[in-house]
Amino acid sequence: MKNHTQRIEKFAKILREAGIDAALFAVSSNFQYLLDAGEYFWHRDCMTNLSSGFRYAHNLPAAMLYIQSDATYHIIVIPQDAHYFKDYPNVHIYYFDQMEDGLRNFVKGKKIAIGACCKEYLTETLGQVDKNIEVVDGESLAHPLRAIKDEKEIAILRENAAFTDEAVKAMVNGFYEGMTMLDAEKSLMDYGISKGIESFSFPPTVGFMTRLTEGAKVIRQYSHTNTLTEGTAVALDIGFLNKGYCSDWGRTLYWGTPPDFIKNGYFALEAGQAHMIESIVPGVTRACDIYELIYEKVVEKGYRENLCFLDTRGDGHQIGIDCHEPPMLNPSYTEVLKPGMVFCSEPKMWFENECYMRVEDMILVTETGAESLTKFPRDLFEIKGKKI
Repeated sequence: MKNHTQRIEKFAKILREAGIDAALFAVSSNFQYLLDAGEYFWHRDCMTNLSSGFRYAHNLPAAMLYIQSDATYHIIVIPQDAHYFKDYPNVHIYYFDQMEDGLRNFVKGKKIAIGACCKEYLTETLGQVDKNIEVVDGESLAHPLRAIKDEKEIAILRENAAFTDEAVKAMVNGFYEGMTMLDAEKSLMDYGISKGIESFSFPPTVGFMTRLTEGAKVIRQYSHTNTLTEGTAVALDIGFLNKGYCSDWGRTLYWGTPPDFIKNGYFALEAGQAHMIESIVPGVTRACDIYELIYEKVVEKGYRENLCFLDTRGDGHQIGIDCHEPPMLNPSYTEVLKPGMVFCSEPKMWFENECYMRVEDMILVTETGAESLTKFPRDLFEIKGKKI
């Protein structure tokens, strides 16, 4: 059952409280959320909002959502996509060059908020409708609603997390000596496509760094021709997109026998992650506390100097329709964690010329604590010759 009526009513209340007459969104994460339209596979850049900003790959919308502060709403959509909205009221079908004419029929008010997607187009179009309309930024208005996932959203995120676990297991079980990073990433993509996954939250990365070689701290800078050989740390950063929602997961695994200080460092990082999850108190623990909870356990294990982001104390982000959603897990966000929030904690370590190390899980805040939705085994580090 769709939840769009309740979502739009709650959003309309936000508009009224902000003194805004209406909001206009092109196809985007806010559009999907407010209409509960996860089945509408809208064209998005897989890097959208990856750095807490917004970069959409299109400038003209295939659909728009207009919501008034009294909760009246209208959908404008091109003919090819109209079937997605056959069960919604107030659907208006227009071609791209007619959309502004359609808006003229129901746009009211003088202060209208717009989203980040197709921002220039929305601004220009509203100006054509009425040059006296004041356009204001509305991208973040729905964030307080989106931060707390409902049962349907949690079920989808749980399903996506489980799929990600299984995809990684399948990929790792196919590892072989001499394969390249590109081979590994391609196998992961092929697995997702073969299982009918919609897309990826971001380009999947399987970073190979063989010990005692010069390596970048950012695995996306590793060469795709790097090969899997004895003494290679495998840094994974993987997310799938399905039913309109993202997953995001990461680990560093090891091909061969790692030095003890690397192996112990990995388990120190895992211990920090587990300690953080166990320590969360809903309504008390804040987004900015997550790094500190991990930090205290890693320091206890003797690996403080290897921990990344000691200066910025950043650890991750919420997740949902966008891969990165606020509140972020850094000192700037003091919001308390509430039941229904789902966040990705991704602490990292760096061992010069040895290993880039990461642990990342999707974590659900519950009524009584927190639960990791990703279930990949925490005691697995050495993978050569093993089946998961």
